[in-house]
Amino acid sequence: MPSASVFNDDLTRRWVRWLRVQEYSAVTNRHYLASIVSLCRFLDDIPATDVTHLDIRDFLASVAQRGVKPATISRAMCALRCFFDFLNMGGLIAWSPPRFVRMPRLERRVPRVLTENQMRSLSSAARDLHERTMIEVLYGTGARAGEVRSMRVEDVDLVARRIRVLGKCGYRYVLFPRAISGLLRRYIGKRMSGYLFVCRSFPRKLHLIHHPDGSWRSYFYKYIPTTKRSVRVYWYAPRKDHLTYKQALRRVKRRIPNPTPEMLIGRKPLGATTVRYVVMRVGLRAGIHVNPQLIRHTFATHLLDHGADIRMIQKMLGHVSVSTTQTYTHVSMKQVQKVLDKCHPINL
Repeated sequence: MPSASVFNDDLTRRWVRWLRVQEYSAVTNRHYLASIVSLCRFLDDIPATDVTHLDIRDFLASVAQRGVKPATISRAMCALRCFFDFLNMGGLIAWSPPRFVRMPRLERRVPRVLTENQMRSLSSAARDLHERTMIEVLYGTGARAGEVRSMRVEDVDLVARRIRVLGKCGYRYVLFPRAISGLLRRYIGKRMSGYLFVCRSFPRKLHLIHHPDGSWRSYFYKYIPTTKRSVRVYWYAPRKDHLTYKQALRRVKRRIPNPTPEMLIGRKPLGATTVRYVVMRVGLRAGIHVNPQLIRHTFATHLLDHGADIRMIQKMLGHVSVSTTQTYTHVSMKQVQKVLDKCHPINL
């Protein structure tokens, strides 16, 4: 019989494959897997099939002792329920222990939003077309940061004013106002394909290798506009030059070509935190603490302030349930004030 740790690892690998078949998002898979790996370490020599609800409670208590947020504990519970439901469906266990552990209801906080003047200040603080287009697309579409990363040039319809994006529940369309059509047209330029938002620096790796005889060797990538491909260029410094590491590094850097606009072809999406970094950097210039999710909250609240229907906002945000969208009804006090002024008998 294999040890408990080997047995639990095998179950975890099978469960991860099942998550992929169920088309859970990559972010969900990563967080769920981290929770189950932590559980397996906590169990040590206890097989997952012998776990009881008391073990689950002890594990969640150990997670809480790390000082994490209640939402993190709730997410760990979701991962546990998913994992043990999988074991239950496979006939390995007769019941799901996490289903017998009650969690306190999470307090739903009212999200912070920016005013319209703050959004104008944020847009004005952008230093170039790249930053301003990203800010305007986030505010104009209400898209998530991950959806902005997935936007492609060929999916932008400037006539119908919509963009096809990859969201939490698959592909969907986000609409954008006429005011940012010109920005998108200028930012896209003559590009016909590739990711919409591209890195402004040419990605390249630099490896500097020192040989025992005193020579240096390295290579870098050079972009060829005619073929629209990058080729590897080798560099060598002989022993007779007697170069130190810093001298060799300076010499090879002088050989590397500077980035050109033709290199920005959008073959790879932006990094997972790049959109957040750009938004926060622009916010620092404007003196506003902001992130992409805050701009999304602001988008929904401003639409509600100007009389948009909650069902339409749900569609624009890509929410599955309208209860998620109803959070913004608690935020939009401006709309409530209008109703109060219009309907209260004192004002009649």
